[in-house]
Amino acid sequence: MKVSVIIPCYNAERYLAQCLDSVLAQSERAIEVIVVDDGSKDGTLALASAYAEADDRVRVLHQENAGVSAARNRGLECARGEWVTFVDGDDVLLPQALHIMLSAAGEQTDMVVCAHETFDETGTTQVFWPTTNWTRLHGEAKRRAMALRLIEGDSVLNIMCNKLHRRSLLEREGLRLVQGLALAEDALFNLEAVLCSREIEYVHRVTYRYRIHANSATQCRAHNEFDTHRPWLVAMRALLTRRGKMEAYYPAYVDSVVLRLYKDGGLLGVLRGFQSKAMPLLARDGMNVQRMSLSSRLLLILCETGLYAKVYPLILPFQIFGRKIGEADFALRAKKEMPQ
Repeated sequence: MKVSVIIPCYNAERYLAQCLDSVLAQSERAIEVIVVDDGSKDGTLALASAYAEADDRVRVLHQENAGVSAARNRGLECARGEWVTFVDGDDVLLPQALHIMLSAAGEQTDMVVCAHETFDETGTTQVFWPTTNWTRLHGEAKRRAMALRLIEGDSVLNIMCNKLHRRSLLEREGLRLVQGLALAEDALFNLEAVLCSREIEYVHRVTYRYRIHANSATQCRAHNEFDTHRPWLVAMRALLTRRGKMEAYYPAYVDSVVLRLYKDGGLLGVLRGFQSKAMPLLARDGMNVQRMSLSSRLLLILCETGLYAKVYPLILPFQIFGRKIGEADFALRAKKEMPQ
């Protein structure tokens, strides 16, 4: 069996048929479809069961409501395919999606990434392509570039879907989603997968359609940027520390923490919130300082003493300039690289 397609569902009756039809219509036929009903209160379970009766490639699991991460983990425990991909119950796979991703996978490939598009009930669509040059790199250089994007936040890399994972890697490394994390649990999983993978392939094609509606996770944020992302930042630090990568990625982690403060209140948000909010996350706990570069050690001292906030007005213009240069580079090459 080539691919295990894991579909977590909660009250997805309205969209599940369209989702399942798109998966079962794939040109790649050697698949198993694992639908995990996460305690739905509508007709999701009955609908999924009807599909299972009609097509023996579909298996249905049911659990009490425990969240999407628990549902995905349950699917992973039961998966038997050489590859694993995830599809949300309200989204859609494009017809050749699995074939496109499988065709890109070589013997050393552990992960395949494609672009995706969002759509809503009004017919509005938006395509998300990578906006930095990580797609052009190879080996360790690509892993590091992708990890940096995931630590900061990247629209193509963050989401759980539009990716193919080699299941043997997930099992060997014990990769599972962190349960209880309400936001960016998929980005955290992808970060760990990137850090563990041998080769990662990118295919410049849209293979996945992500539905935007009132109940979408991305539409349900009640708090400010820092408070919303704090659990993710804490979990990300724990992951990087466990994998022995915190020293190497400390500067990127600092930037990610400070970026959440900046998005809340600009420069004043960083100056006002650094000591109380950022400093507890940026301490040296669990790190081997001897493994850090000289510049990273200096940054650590600035963060632990609170001096980073004082020099941040000098750092900010360089960060803004760097982002603008990156955006301009992407705009110049985006049209040339667009799939025909």
